[in-house]
Amino acid sequence: MAVCHPLLFRDLRARHMQQFNIKALIFDMDGVLVDSEPCHLQAYQELLGRLGHPYTGEDNREFLGRKDITILGILNERYNLKSSAEALLVEKEAILARLLATAVPRPGVVKTLETAKRLGLPIAVASSATLPTIKLVVDVLKIRSYFKTLTSGDEVAHGKPAPDVFLLAAERLGVKPEHSLVIEDTYNGVLAAKAAGMYCVAIPCAVTKHQDHSAADKLLQSMEELDLSSFQPATERTTADYRA
Repeated sequence: MAVCHPLLFRDLRARHMQQFNIKALIFDMDGVLVDSEPCHLQAYQELLGRLGHPYTGEDNREFLGRKDITILGILNERYNLKSSAEALLVEKEAILARLLATAVPRPGVVKTLETAKRLGLPIAVASSATLPTIKLVVDVLKIRSYFKTLTSGDEVAHGKPAPDVFLLAAERLGVKPEHSLVIEDTYNGVLAAKAAGMYCVAIPCAVTKHQDHSAADKLLQSMEELDLSSFQPATERTTADYRA
């Protein structure tokens, strides 16, 4: 069996990237725009602690990238909390809002948003978080104006790793899935992006770096390494680069 030489493989991968004509940018939120995964963990710890149940980072690992209402449904049954997932979510959201009040964008976020704006790429958030939390985060970070649409997992039938939230975001942007670039940090998020037929760049945060991101098209250590112009044809890139 013939074996592809590593240098040839990298060349083929680079050519594939150049052929991938990106016309929209879709961000996951938690762990991508903001380092909020520790806040989510703390919110769950406070909520469950009030009810007499310890909750650890290890307990939380299975839920990374999933919808809160789904998580709380599972926890409600697991710990026999004798409440509804909806009521628990209201409490959890209130705790989270307090914890996120002083949040700042992750490194490279604002620069990437500015580059996408200069290139004329419409931008969306597609997150498993609730819509009120998404709005809270982009307002606290002072980046809401960059986004054409904010899309929540609560607006679709199936959360990540199903592709629903990414497909809805692309539809709202008016762009085909195959022309969308997704930035994700979780295993479930990467699977969702690829199931949607989108190009996926994985940029793990400290909480998700242990996960398997091999399904992503590209793996980066920081958003500061992302070069959006490399995903556009040279003719479009030249035109966009001269926009004020």
